[in-house]
Amino acid sequence: MYHFFGRRVVWLCYYSHGHQLLFYQYPGNNYIPPIFLTIALFLLLTYSGAILQYGRSGNLTLMIKEAIYYYTVVMILLFACNAIQYTPFPPIDKYILKFESSLYINMEGIVRWTREHPNINTLLMYSYRTLDYQLNFIPILVIAAKRFQLMREYYFLLFSSALIGYTFYYFFPTTAPASVIDSPLFFEAQRATGLKFQQIHSYIQPTTLEGGMIATPSFHAIWAWFCLYLLRPWPIAFGILLIVNLLLFTSCILLGWHYPIDLVASVIIVLIAHKLYAICQRPLYKKSIYKP
Repeated sequence: MYHFFGRRVVWLCYYSHGHQLLFYQYPGNNYIPPIFLTIALFLLLTYSGAILQYGRSGNLTLMIKEAIYYYTVVMILLFACNAIQYTPFPPIDKYILKFESSLYINMEGIVRWTREHPNINTLLMYSYRTLDYQLNFIPILVIAAKRFQLMREYYFLLFSSALIGYTFYYFFPTTAPASVIDSPLFFEAQRATGLKFQQIHSYIQPTTLEGGMIATPSFHAIWAWFCLYLLRPWPIAFGILLIVNLLLFTSCILLGWHYPIDLVASVIIVLIAHKLYAICQRPLYKKSIYKP
């Protein structure tokens, strides 16, 4: 199932890269780390050694094989990030800001309140930064527990949400509050999101990799939820991470990384991804019921 959405994400990459090479030739960042080939070679050699030592059905062999799958998924998503940064469309941040202002949402006021409470600000900053660790370690722990079916569901959710969210960003790009609100309250990394977009579309090689790229939807929130969802068979770990990620979701807005509407969009995409997975599971469920 996840192969279907994975291929669509790759097609989106080819479309974006091809369109930009033919018509725009923008410069851009490379979000794939230089060490990726070394890691790929290490995983393949380790997998080959495990096959020789334990056979194709050995526990260690299966775990390394699943780690290769996960690594491939991550590389495809990073390749997609490289592609969609070349969107030729103007950002829609000013419309989001205008819409939220009509709802009496004041992003600068929200960020100011957070900065005026340093303990809360520090707690939210730490929680926001946990996502990198979650993405790196939680899937590996699930693989080590040999819960491979959970990982396949995880791949499906990652690909389906990326296909929806990345496509939306490509046609309706966003650069986060710090790019449209002139305030000293924002961090340099937050301003870097808009700076990169401006430099790319001014044919200037981006001067930084700092900050994010997509404001709407918040993939910080989407991926944090998927990491949490991976831990649902382990109630204690799930409960601990739930507290951390509730703070993370809150930090997306209170620290000024995202507009409130970004989290609404994230919830919608998460619900769609889960619904798509449930729909794809129905034929398998019926087949298991009627199997003679």
